[in-house]
Amino acid sequence: MPSLIVILNPASGSSDADFKAAVESALQSRGAEYELRLTTPEISAAVLATEAVRDGAEHIIACGGDGTIMSVVNGLATAEAEAKEAAKAENGEETVPLVSDTKPEVREPQVTLSIVPGGTANLVATALGISSDVEEAVATALVGEDRVIDLGRCGEHRFALGLGLGLTERLVSQASARDKERFGKLAYGFAMLRELGARPHNFRVRLDGGRIKRARGVAVVVANAGDIGGKMQFAPRAEMDDAKLDLCILHRFYFRDLVRMFVRLLLGQLPADRAVSFFQARRIEIHSDPPLDLQIDGEVVDQVIPLVAEVLPRALKVRVPPETLEKEAAAADSAMIAAAPRLPLIAGVVATIIALWVWRRNRNS
Repeated sequence: MPSLIVILNPASGSSDADFKAAVESALQSRGAEYELRLTTPEISAAVLATEAVRDGAEHIIACGGDGTIMSVVNGLATAEAEAKEAAKAENGEETVPLVSDTKPEVREPQVTLSIVPGGTANLVATALGISSDVEEAVATALVGEDRVIDLGRCGEHRFALGLGLGLTERLVSQASARDKERFGKLAYGFAMLRELGARPHNFRVRLDGGRIKRARGVAVVVANAGDIGGKMQFAPRAEMDDAKLDLCILHRFYFRDLVRMFVRLLLGQLPADRAVSFFQARRIEIHSDPPLDLQIDGEVVDQVIPLVAEVLPRALKVRVPPETLEKEAAAADSAMIAAAPRLPLIAGVVATIIALWVWRRNRNS
């Protein structure tokens, strides 16, 4: 069996009948030896990933939308856990939790994951600097550089980007498949406008076993990555390899807040906005009153109460473009990016928000 396994969801997001052909053509043009395994309604990407690792795969290329990518990630986590438990049993060692109150146990991932985006939002690929172009993504998969990143864990689910309660979950659940097919990422913008003026909820949060904090807000986000596309970072301090999770509480969401926060996002000044609070921790416990629906990396899942999110340091080895690492190093050396070049972009974003708001009012009138 080839050490490279390609797991592809032919029904992902914006993928069409040409997606599979495009992926295979790009692989074959580069002389790659691989085995293609397709998901079906009965066989998930997680199952295929777990089976691939058991079969000896050293490199898996996940092709599809964010749901498919994270399904593969969860399958890899299952396989890694099985291998770890088997090794401990063979060596007679006791099992130690991946995340504890003392020093976290870090085990280097054995399998490399590559991503070929085929969905609507492709947020995981965007956060990692992976192109949405099939040819470029396949090139990254075959000749890119490996980066080891953290994952978050909530119950049985792993996440690369984050999870959300309240408004953030509704943005996912209300962006229908039909709207995403017709409008692409704008479908999330329409869903966002429907949530303006959302009623706040009561939250209680506990960070790393400390004292309970009480807050009111329309949404809570636990972020492992800050990028949400382009220069915008909802959780500006979040890094995918800092062994921490970032907690973001959005206290209110009116039209003026939406415009102001978008501008601050583009300027890199969101932490100073009065409508949002930020915290960092390795373990975050959240209680909501009333209990709210939950989304993890863009997929709606059942919430377990109390909700506990914890970081899994250096849990995933993923292949990224070589320039991604160089850009991150350069960004770390730069104290501030000038705001002036962003002014046309800011004006465009504000104009788009106003246009969507007018469209919403006309539609509801």
